[in-house]
Amino acid sequence: MLPDDDRNEKNEEQAASGRNASPVYELFVLGELMTGPHHGYHLYEIIQRILGPFQRLSWGTLYPLIRRLEQQGLLVSEVGQHPAHVSEGRRPQRKAYRITEKGRERFFALMLGPGEYSRDYAEVFTIKLSKFALLSTTQQLVILQQRLDYLSALRDYYAHGRNHLQVNTAISKEEMPYLLQIPDYHIHKCDAELAWIERKIASFAEEKEYINEQTKKNAEKSS
Repeated sequence: MLPDDDRNEKNEEQAASGRNASPVYELFVLGELMTGPHHGYHLYEIIQRILGPFQRLSWGTLYPLIRRLEQQGLLVSEVGQHPAHVSEGRRPQRKAYRITEKGRERFFALMLGPGEYSRDYAEVFTIKLSKFALLSTTQQLVILQQRLDYLSALRDYYAHGRNHLQVNTAISKEEMPYLLQIPDYHIHKCDAELAWIERKIASFAEEKEYINEQTKKNAEKSS
């Protein structure tokens, strides 16, 4: 087993090489390139807006990740190719990045796969939501159902923990209400998102029913 200093040094080296980069960033880069070539600085600007004001992505993570994706054949760099969003008066970086067919396959695999339940799972879902325009309704439903299953399991975990907490005789009556706030808080968050997911899934069903009705009416008119 490596000493702490050696393990930290190894983790830093892996992060710098892009091997330990969050799946959020790989999915984001490939997803953005699905819409056309981009320069690295533009990818950086977009991901910062998505991550929000309190989470930052360093250049030391983004560019090693891009290099790794290029080495894996998921994207290619094109010198002198300027994305449409860059104005003529602005001086872009030399390289623009374009997704390959292999990269497209990887993108859809990441989008439709359930992924690992990690601390980045919520951010991965956010990136997936931002790319729903690239998916069919059926594919969107797959992702929503995966999220619903995850949240349901998470809610059950906190509800089970709350029940155990209530019968714990080692906890004083004075302390119990404060401790119960923790699972209650998490259960409330799960319930709110579950309700949102269920509404989204229901809206797809309503849209499908509407389309079927319109198709039936059109068929009756033409007959």
